[in-house]
Amino acid sequence: MHCYSIVKIFIGKFIGQRFVKNKDVGLILIYDSKGFIAGIQMGIPASMINDTYYKFSQQKMFNRDTVLGIDVYILTAYFIDPKTICTSDGNTIHRERNDIGTALWLQNGTDPIGDSSLIPIHQAEADKTQWVKGACFPSMGVHYWYDNRLDSDCERYFPSFLMYNKGKLTGFGWAILGKYDFTKRTEFPPLPAISSFLKPVPTCMPDKYHQVGGFTTMHIYFNTAPWNLIC
Repeated sequence: MHCYSIVKIFIGKFIGQRFVKNKDVGLILIYDSKGFIAGIQMGIPASMINDTYYKFSQQKMFNRDTVLGIDVYILTAYFIDPKTICTSDGNTIHRERNDIGTALWLQNGTDPIGDSSLIPIHQAEADKTQWVKGACFPSMGVHYWYDNRLDSDCERYFPSFLMYNKGKLTGFGWAILGKYDFTKRTEFPPLPAISSFLKPVPTCMPDKYHQVGGFTTMHIYFNTAPWNLIC
């Protein structure tokens, strides 16, 4: 049996009770006051971060935190309404059926309630927002990137993406500029593979890739058989 180290309950930048496995801050699980899974975080040790080519300190989605004594930059997503995580009035019927949650919220700022945005469940709704349809990759689905354009500013690139299959949200992930090889839960796509999920590829991206030494990505799926996700 694997043991998890409990961190603490947050009422500041984050909401919920967090657990870290073997001090691997690359994946942090968030639970609500009733003990149900409520969200997820990815942390990157601040000692590995270089602000020269990408301003982590200015990208609102990254929050600075200390986890188990490790200074980290954190990305946060919730699977239930953040307002209900630390209260007892949330509807738990869906979770008692072993469902993960009700929807997806991405935290883009220091306020876990005010800065968390609800993500469209249906692809047709995403098409009406600033999320831009990218490429479809088998076993992942159709990728969506926030405000992605050919002339996007890579120094302000949004570090998250969505994945849809058959018109419905089936996952999401983190896409971080730089190669951060400290956890087994990430992958490092080569530059030629980027066009397989990012469309269009911003003109600044190839140079940025070389400047920062690569990309680090993590995929989080809402189904148990991602290999069935087809294009």
